Amino acid sequence: MSTTPGGYPLPLQGKALTDTPVVVKEEGASLEEYPERFVPHREELGADEMRITCCGSGNPIVRKGQAAASWLVELGNGDKFIFDVGGGSVQNLWSLEIPPAELDKLFLTHLHLDHVGDLHVLFDAMGWARNTPLRIWGPSGYTKEMGTAYLVDCMEKAATWHVESKRGLVPSSGAKMIAHEFDAEERSLVVYEENGVKITSYAVVHCIYGARGYRLDWNGLSMSFAGDGSPSTFEAEQSKGVDVFIHESFMTAEVFSQKVGLPLEQARNVAGEHTTPDRLGQVFGIAAPKLGVGYHYFLDDDTVDLFFEGVGSTYDGPIALAQDLMVISVTPEQIVTRMAETKALHWPPVPEKPDRPPEMASPSEAEIPEWLLDTVIDSLTPGRRA
Repeated sequence: MSTTPGGYPLPLQGKALTDTPVVVKEEGASLEEYPERFVPHREELGADEMRITCCGSGNPIVRKGQAAASWLVELGNGDKFIFDVGGGSVQNLWSLEIPPAELDKLFLTHLHLDHVGDLHVLFDAMGWARNTPLRIWGPSGYTKEMGTAYLVDCMEKAATWHVESKRGLVPSSGAKMIAHEFDAEERSLVVYEENGVKITSYAVVHCIYGARGYRLDWNGLSMSFAGDGSPSTFEAEQSKGVDVFIHESFMTAEVFSQKVGLPLEQARNVAGEHTTPDRLGQVFGIAAPKLGVGYHYFLDDDTVDLFFEGVGSTYDGPIALAQDLMVISVTPEQIVTRMAETKALHWPPVPEKPDRPPEMASPSEAEIPEWLLDTVIDSLTPGRRA
């Protein structure tokens, strides 16, 4: 396998980008041996285990090999949580072959399009099989129009034709989004507490008012996802001692300018709203996670070493650089980082039959004109138009 000059695997080679694929949390404990790659349905999630999967490691420049920001957290109690849903990320989420009915909780860090761009895709693909509304948590804004509830309302309105067209054809109870907007004025507050899971939102410095991070605590395990932003001691303190701290990282202004052709002054403006690798190391130094993870980074053959060199200049703990479909398994004894192996042409699992028939709405009144229906070519197989 080809490697970088620093000895790291090149991106998209099926190897996790880390020096420490196994972090031992409890010295002398009996450690479970995980397969080299995670394959959906081939290993059961332990009752005391947390699995974190990167569904989008990138940024606004959505690429075939790097979707925009999104993470999935699965817990041994059966709960599943999606954090952000950037462009291109839902195809990675679906490739994990999880029943859509189990994926109805989405938490948004902020409303940049590279963090919400696949919201309609998530809503559409799950609507017919989820059968429950898509619940969305996120911060208020400086004005009503800049908050999560307004975004969700507008997204629902934009999907009016789509939802109307499905009425009477497939179950309709999943064709609804519910916004759980919380006050971004609060420095830190619990926004979710059910089934032994506590999710705390904390303030983050990113561009304007209203950016947040999240910390999840369950069964003695913990993770923090800071979304995007300039590094701060506040977010580091909020993430103190977590098992996994996921934080954005951005290349230096000089490299960014060369890569995308922006004038250096403008590149510095962009980089200043983000976290360069050396500053990421400082955040990790304060938070002291058991594993620090950088994401939102531009992955290329010539940028991997720059990340590890930059973080390593200010921090000497275990770190990983996210790629799409990187999987982190967390138990009381260890943290194991590897890559998932999924199918490009995947199907969602067939849902179990519900106890009672799902809700079916009456057909839409927006009927196709009779003269146009009269021109439909008869089908030889049973169907709506036959």
